[in-house]
Amino acid sequence: MSLKSWKILQILAGIWQSKISLWMGLVLLLASCSTRIESAPPFSIFPNKDYTPEQAWAIADTIPEYRIEFNPGITRDQWWLGTSITNNSDSIQELLFVPNNPHINRILVFEDQSSLPKFELGDFQSFEKRPFIDRDLVIPITLPPASTKKYLILLDKVGETFHIQPELVDFQTFYQMKSDDTLIMGLILGWMCIIFIFSIFFAIELKTWTGAIYGAYVFSISLWLATHWGLTFQYLWPSQVDWVAMARPFFNLLTNILILLLVVKFFPPKTTGKFTAKLIWGILFIQLGLLLAILFPIGILENIDFKVSFLQFTLIVSLLTNILLIFYSYQQWKANVPLAGYYLIGIAFLALFGIVLQLNQKILPMGLPHYLVDFGSAFGLLGETGIITAAFAKRASIFKKEKEQLTIEILEKEKQVADQLIQVQEDERQRLGRDLHDSIGGMLASLFIKTESISDKYPNVPLGEFKQLIEQSIQEARSLSHNLTPHHLEENGLENVLKQQIGLLRQKYPIDFNFYFQINSPINKSLQLILYRISNELLQNIVKHAHAQEALLSIAEQDGKIELIAEDDGKGIDQTSTSQGIGIKNIRERVNYLKGNLTLETNQSGTTITIIIPLHAEL
Repeated sequence: MSLKSWKILQILAGIWQSKISLWMGLVLLLASCSTRIESAPPFSIFPNKDYTPEQAWAIADTIPEYRIEFNPGITRDQWWLGTSITNNSDSIQELLFVPNNPHINRILVFEDQSSLPKFELGDFQSFEKRPFIDRDLVIPITLPPASTKKYLILLDKVGETFHIQPELVDFQTFYQMKSDDTLIMGLILGWMCIIFIFSIFFAIELKTWTGAIYGAYVFSISLWLATHWGLTFQYLWPSQVDWVAMARPFFNLLTNILILLLVVKFFPPKTTGKFTAKLIWGILFIQLGLLLAILFPIGILENIDFKVSFLQFTLIVSLLTNILLIFYSYQQWKANVPLAGYYLIGIAFLALFGIVLQLNQKILPMGLPHYLVDFGSAFGLLGETGIITAAFAKRASIFKKEKEQLTIEILEKEKQVADQLIQVQEDERQRLGRDLHDSIGGMLASLFIKTESISDKYPNVPLGEFKQLIEQSIQEARSLSHNLTPHHLEENGLENVLKQQIGLLRQKYPIDFNFYFQINSPINKSLQLILYRISNELLQNIVKHAHAQEALLSIAEQDGKIELIAEDDGKGIDQTSTSQGIGIKNIRERVNYLKGNLTLETNQSGTTITIIIPLHAEL
């Protein structure tokens, strides 16, 4: 992971750490919702048995209006709601009747014994046909001064969960309520957006499918929230009335599938939980089948009995999903699998809210206020995604440390290989140097002595030129032996050995050599040997290829680094030619080994090679 990427990851982790402030703000906002100025109009309610409006009016007149909330769970009936609204003032009142349920399929509003509906709205109609444009199903009411009006409202939520807690408010109060709701929804969806960005960044940077699955899960659950609040019908598919009824169960099932997939991918059952993992895969495929049944309807949702059974089965599967997720995370946590505790807490946090809300809506009504029904799941999701995102951030940190450790191990391995290679080279050089000195050098010396004896025995035989060639060969062998095995480098020091080498070159070549050496800090034997090899290679390149008249070798210490400069006034180096490669290549390899850098400047007037290496290079 690059440094820049890691800094971005740290920023995102810091955003996660600020979630406590976000939660506190949401708690305060939710609390404010419970104390906001509102009016809960009492109403009567009874099931529709194919009543005409006239029959419904007659029945409504016999039922006292005492309810302020109604929650039958999954209902098989349409319901008639009757209420009376009074204006005690001497001016016209403009009010809004809000059922606080944005997902009622069809609403017919009758006024003052009328048999014809004044308004018709609901999810079975396109969004723009609503009498009051809002994500919720709002009914506008106008009351003359000092008057009372009776309303009869037919509510169709057949085959689905049904919960209403109506409010009757004026426009100012309504817009204040909506302002609070919008702030809460904005904070929640904004948080989910941050988590989504984090997950995609994690997936790309660490190249892991779990990050992509987590991103899909966050995206899916954000769409479920927006659909639950009625925002998607308002902004994404305002005319897709067939899809509106299917969207919530679709995203619910898709979210369950993705969280199941995420858990088994994040914690493969290597040590424990293999049977539970098989159950998870089984539940996953069951929900995939249910999801396909929604996408490709086969008449299940058209029949009320089948629809109710389908929703009840979906509820049971969702509850099993929560139980399996908690149990599997618990198994991994007990087995000391890293980060399993994060998932256990996060999923348990969401499951608590989810189970309570599911029971309240479908099985065991608990009288929860509508704002908790609306935002309870979102609050649970904030906790879950915050904790799971912390697990991803922790995993990224672990991954970074593991990658750094692996990089260190690779570098150490490379260093060991390089050390072994250099040692092999040095051993081979020393062997060749000894062979030159002891074998070939000895043979040439014997040949020179033999020539001397022949010259003494036969003074008239012209052997002078032959003796001179043998003497030059002996000097060349000694020079090669010295270059291969720099004698007494540790005892005499790098400066003196190089002075001696340059002295030999002055005698042998018509080049004016200048030598400068200024290193005060101690340098180890290995570094001295490599500097000697580099210097000798540079000197040999000058005498063999440069055709120079003057040359400089400078080795100096500066700011914790060694600066080595080799300069000549020769013909320069043809950098396009491959023939110049092996000498410079050897030097570059040694410089790279020392974590230094080499700069070459050359033209027809000469060549300058500058080498910078750390004074205390790791060897």
